[in-house]
Amino acid sequence: MQEILEQVFGYLKGIWNKRWYAMGIAWVMCIAGWGYIYNMPDQFQSTGKLYIDTQSLLRPLLRGLAIQTNVEQQVRLMVKTLLTRPNVIKIINIADLDLHVNSDEAMNGLIKSLQGKIKIKKTGRENLYNISVDDKDPEIAQRIVQATLTVFVENTLGEGRDESDSARKFIDKQIKEYEKRLVKAEKKLTEFKQTNYEMLSSGQGYYSQMKAAQTQLEQAKLELKEAIENKTALEEEIEDLEDDIESYDLIPSPTSGPAIASSYDTRIEALETDIDNFLIGYTEKHPDVISSKRLLKRLKAKRSSEIATYKAKKKNNQDTISKDVGENPIYQQLKISMGQANAVVQTLNVRITEYEGRYEKMKKLVNTVPEIDAKLVALNRDYSVTKEQYNKFLQKRESASISRSVDQTTDSVQFRVIEQPRVIKEPVGPNRILFSSLVLLISLGVGIGIAFLVSQLKPVFNSVHSISQATSYPILGSVSAISSPAQKQRRMMMAFSFFLLLLLLVTIYSALIAWYYF
Repeated sequence: MQEILEQVFGYLKGIWNKRWYAMGIAWVMCIAGWGYIYNMPDQFQSTGKLYIDTQSLLRPLLRGLAIQTNVEQQVRLMVKTLLTRPNVIKIINIADLDLHVNSDEAMNGLIKSLQGKIKIKKTGRENLYNISVDDKDPEIAQRIVQATLTVFVENTLGEGRDESDSARKFIDKQIKEYEKRLVKAEKKLTEFKQTNYEMLSSGQGYYSQMKAAQTQLEQAKLELKEAIENKTALEEEIEDLEDDIESYDLIPSPTSGPAIASSYDTRIEALETDIDNFLIGYTEKHPDVISSKRLLKRLKAKRSSEIATYKAKKKNNQDTISKDVGENPIYQQLKISMGQANAVVQTLNVRITEYEGRYEKMKKLVNTVPEIDAKLVALNRDYSVTKEQYNKFLQKRESASISRSVDQTTDSVQFRVIEQPRVIKEPVGPNRILFSSLVLLISLGVGIGIAFLVSQLKPVFNSVHSISQATSYPILGSVSAISSPAQKQRRMMMAFSFFLLLLLLVTIYSALIAWYYF
């Protein structure tokens, strides 16, 4: 510890020996620095306060109906981007600062200068902003603050409208795209249904349809068997009647004959029943319905021809009683029933052939049906998803339209200038007292540092201990120097002059501080 203290005292003695270096440097730096500070131009500050009201009464009423942007986030973003180059150029044009700018370099310098001058600070209250500018001309400072307020308000409102227009254009573009996709999906679904209409389920599964076709085929075969039995019985009755008439030569001649009938009535009735059954499950354009109607038309034409022939024959022979077997009313009725039985058999044969073909076709396609059903499900899913997105975009467009109408009729953000920028004649800077104090402290610090550096470059032994450390030899003794009165007086004068210069430097500093303060 003793060695550290001796070393410190040695440094202080070395600085004291080179004190005139420190004093000279301190005086030079203080005079130069104080002169520069004195000649610095005054800075005038203009301030404007702006309050942004984002709490609109329409916002809770329009929740769910219109698209509501985050206004507070938009304002914060605008504050952060207010001092970008395009906005600063607008401020320069509004404040007429570009009248004397003749080059790009000058414009760039002016932009950088404004970016450093304009200060935007949010005060304690929410959405209350303080915009201030320091400049050597108070009028220019006021114009810059006013231009900044104008650009801030215009950009915030314009940004909202630009975002609304951009959103509307994007939604319209998406609607057109999804409309094309929706039309394409509808076309693919329609073509698929038209191509595979026979295998698509219509209220029931394909396997149920195939089971129903098998049931219809078996039912038709059973009806055919019954029709053949009926036909056989009629044939036997006709044969028996023919034998009786030939044996007894009986020719009945009733006074009133039976109603006019034809051999096609039973077939027509059965075919009409089939058509009615077809129309329950199919449309008018189904192939079975079309072919059945065509056959019905031909049968009705033949029946009309047969009735007309019968009426002509009856008219020609109405006064003649024929003894032929064919003119027997019972025989004629049996013949008619026989014709109807034949028609039923033929109809059932046609129906069975149709049912067999249909059933065989369904059996061949039974393994293809799951693939078709899967494709139909996929097409319906794609169509549903596309339609759902299309409807969502339509709703979004309506919401955007409502939002645009609200923005055009009312202001979602209201700007209130709490304090207009003014031209203040009292300067706010530079802080000459602070700068002058810093110059004094820095000058003394630099001077002491230079004195210490010189003492180290040109060392002097100030004690016996320093000699012992430097030479590593033991010191046996020392002889003290005795100063003469003239030397003592000279040292005192030098010390007095040093402290006098230091006091003078401090006095000049105090005078400057008093001058700046008052």
